Amino acid sequence: MTFFTMIDRVLGFGFKVFLSRELGAINMGIYQVALSVFFVLLTFTTSGTPLVVSKFTAIFSKKGDKNSEHAMVMAALIVGIIVSIIICGIFFFFQVQIAGLFAAKESMNLILLLLPAVIFSGIYASFRGNLWGNGKYATVSIIELIEQVVRIGSCILLILLGFNQLRMTAISLSIAFGVTALCCVAAYCKNKGKFRSPSGQFKPLLHNAVPVTLIRASNTVVNSLIAITVPFLLTVSGLSTAESLAVFGASVGMAMPLLFLPLTAVGSLAYVLIPTLSAAHASGDKVTVKKQVEQATLFALVVSSIFVPVFFALGNPIGLFVYNNADAGRFLRLSAFLLIPMSAESIVSSMMNSLDLEKKSFINYMIGSVIMFIIMFASWRNFRIELLVVGLGISWTISTTLDVIDIKKRTGIEVKIFLIPLFKCILLIVPTIFLISWLSNILGALHIFWQIAIPAVIGVSLYCTAGLLLGIVDKSLFFKRGKKRENGQIKTGVNKIRGKRKERFKDKQPIV
Repeated sequence: MTFFTMIDRVLGFGFKVFLSRELGAINMGIYQVALSVFFVLLTFTTSGTPLVVSKFTAIFSKKGDKNSEHAMVMAALIVGIIVSIIICGIFFFFQVQIAGLFAAKESMNLILLLLPAVIFSGIYASFRGNLWGNGKYATVSIIELIEQVVRIGSCILLILLGFNQLRMTAISLSIAFGVTALCCVAAYCKNKGKFRSPSGQFKPLLHNAVPVTLIRASNTVVNSLIAITVPFLLTVSGLSTAESLAVFGASVGMAMPLLFLPLTAVGSLAYVLIPTLSAAHASGDKVTVKKQVEQATLFALVVSSIFVPVFFALGNPIGLFVYNNADAGRFLRLSAFLLIPMSAESIVSSMMNSLDLEKKSFINYMIGSVIMFIIMFASWRNFRIELLVVGLGISWTISTTLDVIDIKKRTGIEVKIFLIPLFKCILLIVPTIFLISWLSNILGALHIFWQIAIPAVIGVSLYCTAGLLLGIVDKSLFFKRGKKRENGQIKTGVNKIRGKRKERFKDKQPIV
């Protein structure tokens, strides 16, 4: 799944670069506003369904109860279709009133073109959840990759045929979701899935899906409010509508996707962390819980902090090289340090989910978000895009701090487990920034690609080397430990741990 996710992210990022060059900053801002609202609709339609269906699918499969498994899929399908139709109906019949919330009315037109994708998502969510529950991870990953390829291919084709670039970008997404729905139905049928009566499965589905959906929707809602608030505050502060959308498109639409690229590895770790940490906590294994938390925190901070010097020192040339936009590079430089609180919030919130603290995590996130909006509105008529960076940094820092306090209360883990890795990483960031900046200035006569590539490679290499030599970074975070032969058997990873546990308890129980 990590492999396919990386391919999907790379394709998506390349497509984002293509769109930014084709659409320009203003149209990119308009599209970003519409896309943010679309993600809110998508979250309310499908966020909790795949997770709940996958959980019940695994339970029913273990019991051999195929009838209940297929009934749960049908219940989720009916709920998904009904919810998506209601949401689409609201936006269609009240489009005039809703359009007044946006800085540009074209954003509303794009949302209308994205509504079919909402309905298609309500269809495929139930089938995708069933595939997850049956362990068909490769199938799900391939379908998601097909979705990305269809979206990119159809968009480029429609643009080359001379249709409106901005609207074809939205239509291509609906086309891709339609293909995804067909692929999920076909995969479900190939996996011997049946269309059964959903009787008796609506109540457990809604009981489990509604809380998960509300929790996950909070992040999407906040992002959509940012997409509406930032252009509005920029306009109130003196910029024209076109200028405010251009600034928003260059910052959030272009620079932020670059910031999220390093978090792919952190997201994969969070995906793996939830079941392992949950199992350790449920069994009362405090040693494993502490080890998981400590290593996960260090890994997330190291991965993110490696890119902080690169984005801070080379933000301006990266913006020009990738997007041909100086504003995108400037915002990337300003927001480089957001990688640390962003990655910390991501991994710590996953820990909260593992420890059955989802509601507390939701409350903590909302507290941080409210403070962010207070900071932005406090600069009424004097708002600048830099304040968005300040607000996001403070928001993620506050929510992460509150999460850490709750984790300490639940597990008894000391706060220093989180603080020590943070100080270690900051210790390496500062000198690496100076090194990369110095190299970039020296190589100013070269092509812009080499001005970026050479300092970045040298800076990251020295960062990692210094971290290993000083003991700040443990290589076991990224690489397997060397193999060790014991009693004619090779032990690595989990086998080593099992061997140690056997030795620890050999006086109490026989080894089979």
